[in-house]
Amino acid sequence: MSEDTPTRQGAASGDLADLLGRGGLPAELRHASGMKKLSYITSLPAPAAFVEQLASEELYLLLRDIGKRDAYPLLAYATADQLQAIVDLDAWHKHELQLPRWLEWLDLSLAADIDTGLRFLAASDDELLEWLFVGQGGVRILGNDVELSDIPDELAAFDTPDGMYRVTLPRDHALADRMPQLLKLLWAMDVDRMRVIFQQARFDLASSVEEYMERFRGGRLQDLGFEAPSEAARVFSSGDPAGLRARVRAGLDQLAPLSRICSDATAGGLVLRGVTPPRLLGAALARLDDEPRARFAEAMTALVNRVFMALTGDLSRTEDLPTAGRHAAALVNLGLQHVADGDVATAARALERIWPVELFQAGHALTLDVARAARQIARRSGANAGLSPFGSPTDEALHGVALPRPLLFEGVIDRARVSYRPFADLRELARVAALVEDADAVLGLFETQLGHSPEALDSLNIDDDARRRLSLATLLRTALAQLIVRDAFSFAPLSAGDVAAFARAAFTPQGALSEPLKAALSRITGTAPEAVGAFAERAVAELVEAIGGVRPEAIDPRYAGDLFLIAPG
Repeated sequence: MSEDTPTRQGAASGDLADLLGRGGLPAELRHASGMKKLSYITSLPAPAAFVEQLASEELYLLLRDIGKRDAYPLLAYATADQLQAIVDLDAWHKHELQLPRWLEWLDLSLAADIDTGLRFLAASDDELLEWLFVGQGGVRILGNDVELSDIPDELAAFDTPDGMYRVTLPRDHALADRMPQLLKLLWAMDVDRMRVIFQQARFDLASSVEEYMERFRGGRLQDLGFEAPSEAARVFSSGDPAGLRARVRAGLDQLAPLSRICSDATAGGLVLRGVTPPRLLGAALARLDDEPRARFAEAMTALVNRVFMALTGDLSRTEDLPTAGRHAAALVNLGLQHVADGDVATAARALERIWPVELFQAGHALTLDVARAARQIARRSGANAGLSPFGSPTDEALHGVALPRPLLFEGVIDRARVSYRPFADLRELARVAALVEDADAVLGLFETQLGHSPEALDSLNIDDDARRRLSLATLLRTALAQLIVRDAFSFAPLSAGDVAAFARAAFTPQGALSEPLKAALSRITGTAPEAVGAFAERAVAELVEAIGGVRPEAIDPRYAGDLFLIAPG
């Protein structure tokens, strides 16, 4: 990066595709609607040459953008590798090839023309073609010496075009209506190849064929810039934020620049579109020269693809690709903030020499530190058992950060929001960490002073609805009432008489806190941390607002279930 490199105007507010220079597709194509994309490509002087030079993932995403049922003419221009990649990307769910999806792509290829359909079959590996006959329950390959009269009536039988084999399958099988056409196409594609495949299929186990299919597909996915499904979750491994930060502080010049990725992972214009980078990442990228920006773009595209596979396990879910992109960008930004101390110039130099996946895993590790504490609190408080111990937004924040892939509850930042998203800023993480720390202090009071535990709640005589609505504030108010009425700490549910007696003693005629209630509150909180005092004040303030000005005998316990534990009847 040169010292006088200008910052791209507005770059930080654009999407990653434009910012990284990965919008390699013509502007008329990138910004057009589905059918206009198709019209643009088919009206080119050499549409075949244009399609052939596309990365396989790029072609696939274009087909999905246009709509598979409208875009099928483009399959006539696709190479064998591109046709095979389309199946690898769209027809699998996790570890299994989905027959209906594969048949759909076969039909779309045939709709283009018969030659495209035959090329589609020829592009398939032998294991996939064999799987059609051994991986489908009830399908059997027999020799031509088996008489039709010997085949049970519930089975349909079809001869191969050369008469060497006879295929049987249940009449209600998904392939029963397709088998005559499928056999003709396969034999037209390559008769010698199919004879060898059928000879193997008579003896191979389905599990063995499926194992090889998955293994070969995994290798091809790596060439496309994806991890195999069995390896995809590794992208969420915990990194080493402290070690990475130490390397940056020791001197970025000692680290080698990023290298170009030798793979087909060049579809960044479509993979990274619609992902607005967080502020530091966007500002740092805008400072990079063209070459380091291109290297980072390739690495970032590969990272998004890995995250996409880890989150979905199904690459046909292209509508979730922007979600994967935002998740990747958020955690990269989190790691970048940590190693660069928020400095844009340092961050830009770091992007030239630190792989995005390292920053991503460092950011993920930072969230896990908070997540571990949140998970312990969820277990101790009863949140794992369905309770809502702390109230909003703390309960939602604890739930989000305690997930295997921690998320921010946006209500922590803006009370009007109720959604979850990845952490993208260290300040967001600090806000949630403070909530976790406060929740731990409040829970500690209940455990040490009041004997709270999820197991202790099981002994209380309350119904399921009351249990679901139970919060620590409810328990605190119940304990205060028991302390004033019976001079004993207890979470035991209150009767109607208990509620009235508490109200008479707890409030002045003007509805303010009485001295006995203040003393009881002080007795419970004592010298507890500030967070505990604030929690107790909120719990009592809700009590004052609800019944402080109400005549004790007029309080209906049926409507006080959120304030106290109320005994049945």
